[in-house]
This record gives sequence, C-alpha cells and structure tokens, in this order.
Amino acid sequence: MNFNKLLLDRIDNFVILSKEFDENYKQVIGISGNKFDDTVINCLYSLTKNYILLRSEHGNLLLMMDKFKDQTNTKDLETDDDRINKLYDLSTFSSIITNTNELINNIDFQYKRIAIKYPKFINKKPLTVLLLSDTDNEENKYVKLIKNVKQHSPENIYKIIKCNKTDKKFKCDKVLGINLTIKITSLPMLYVINGINIVEIPLDKINDIETLTNIIK
Repeated sequence: MNFNKLLLDRIDNFVILSKEFDENYKQVIGISGNKFDDTVINCLYSLTKNYILLRSEHGNLLLMMDKFKDQTNTKDLETDDDRINKLYDLSTFSSIITNTNELINNIDFQYKRIAIKYPKFINKKPLTVLLLSDTDNEENKYVKLIKNVKQHSPENIYKIIKCNKTDKKFKCDKVLGINLTIKITSLPMLYVINGINIVEIPLDKINDIETLTNIIK
C-alpha cells in the first residue's frame, strides 16, 4: 500500500476517534451524584474503548515513523532534489507525530479524570441485568430488587421488561440490540447478559440485594 495513503488513513482514524472521545467526555464529565441512565453508562464504557483504540492508532503512527526513518538514507539518493524531498517528508512526519503526542497527552489527562471520578466503569464491559416480569409495579418484590441493586451497582445496565403471561419468546434485539432470543417458560425470569453470553439466574436462589450483587460483580 502507498505509504502516504496509509499515513493519511491512520491520521483520519486518529482524528475520528479523538472526536468521539471528546464528545463522550463532554457528556459525562459534568454529571453529579448517581444520575446514571443507560445512555450515560454506555457513554462511559465507550470512553475506555475509544481510549484504547486511540492509543493503538498512536502506536501505529510511531511504528510508521520508525520505519520511515529506517528507509530514509539520503546517501543513496541520486539528486539533491530527491534528498530535499525526502528530508521534507521526514520533517513533516515528525511534526505530525509531535501534534499527535500533544493530543494524546491531553486525552490521557481527560481519561484520568474520568477514571478517578468513575473507577467502577473503567476497564470493564457493562453487564446487562434483565428481568422479564408480568408486572412493572415498583412494589413488586423482584422489580424492587432490581431497582435497589441498580442504586448499589450503577455501573451495570438494568432492564425490567413487562411481558404477557401468554408470551413464548422475548427477542433481545428489540431492547438490548443483541441477537438473542429468550424462551419464556415462566414469569418472572432473571438473566445476566455479557455481550452475547446469557445466563439465567434462578430467582429462588436470590434472597437479598447482596446475593444478586455478588453474582454480577
């Protein structure tokens, strides 16, 4: 692949990821207390993902710089114009690296602020705790349980879905955006979902908030 084209692609990726990081950062840095909804939680997890990808792209640029230096041997160039052009390219590339270094340092500072403010959300993929129930009444034992656990462990995503007793299946893509279908055998039913992995939690084993909290740690 053409070196200049590859360099431009890397820079474009870096810029796009930087903008995504900045947008997510602005959304969550000003949140106070425990005002976490699903959008905020996903935004916090996206920050970590963006940060890792940004660091990866920065690493790719550093490797390209080293490779470019290794290939820049002005002694082998036949004309002064070739030599000048090669050194010009090297100087331009060095400026790009300097700019990306400054940007990644700023992003480091922002990410550390997020890590200090929301330590539970860093370096952890969000779990989804899903309750399928024939009622969403807040006085219901299991509905109340989910809401209480959410207060205790806000770093997870919690969904309470009201189903009819005649429902046979629940398609997760409608609510969770993942390609899973749950066969409803009885209500209520409790699930913990990690990516595309889903585990049913027998409700007769859940005696209190602490029991469920320990399961989803």
